Amino acid sequence: MDRVRLDVHDRVGELVLSRPEKLNAIDREMLHQIERALRIAEGDRAVRVLIVRGEGRGFCAGADLGAVDDKVADSGLLAEFMAYWHQVFGRLAASPLPSIAAVHGVAYAGGFELMQACDLAVVADDASLADQHAVYGLIPGGGGTQRLPRLTGERRAKWLMFSGLPVEPRDALAAGLVNAVRPAAEVLAHARAMAAVLARRSPVATARMKEAIRLGLAAPDLGAGLEIERRLTVEHMRAADPRIGLAAFAERAEPDFIGE
Repeated sequence: MDRVRLDVHDRVGELVLSRPEKLNAIDREMLHQIERALRIAEGDRAVRVLIVRGEGRGFCAGADLGAVDDKVADSGLLAEFMAYWHQVFGRLAASPLPSIAAVHGVAYAGGFELMQACDLAVVADDASLADQHAVYGLIPGGGGTQRLPRLTGERRAKWLMFSGLPVEPRDALAAGLVNAVRPAAEVLAHARAMAAVLARRSPVATARMKEAIRLGLAAPDLGAGLEIERRLTVEHMRAADPRIGLAAFAERAEPDFIGE
């Protein structure tokens, strides 16, 4: 894979966007390689957490517009491309692996949407975060119209999308869009420290929680969401990890989860 790299250390996979000469702009081949890296990471029992980061000067500048130009005039080609984009970002969002975006430099448009598709985000205090589509007469097509309001609330999301203006990292933190803001030199280390905490937890429990949250947010009301939680809790207790955790609690020891 020449556009994406997957590095694995200490139960943490790092999905690295490796197209620095294009500010990691996303084309179809990069989407394919992201999906392939996700498939490899999900199939590797040694990987329990995923960090998504960009190589070079920035996280991701969004779609490679040069690669999209030939599809704009053909609605069929464009629909197929956008469907694939949604498939890949949706797979990341729904993956059983918890994901952390480690953002430096720019996260624009599709890169901003990639950050939203991750479960957690750490951004540099000098990072530039912006939807930007409106600046060029476009609309978010990588999930932004749906994920951003769920993260920040409707009014904040509308301003960010309608204006296309950047959001300051500290304002993004206050809005619930990101989890932490750090100096640029500390972003990756902080993301790795967060990943180390998650890697010690049960991957089965984390995957169940992700599923419960995802399905609950799509439920028609709180009651339906609570029913989803009840069902998944009962199913989860059939796994080995909860028994390992309860035994460790009784022995006042730290559990060593096996991921089953």
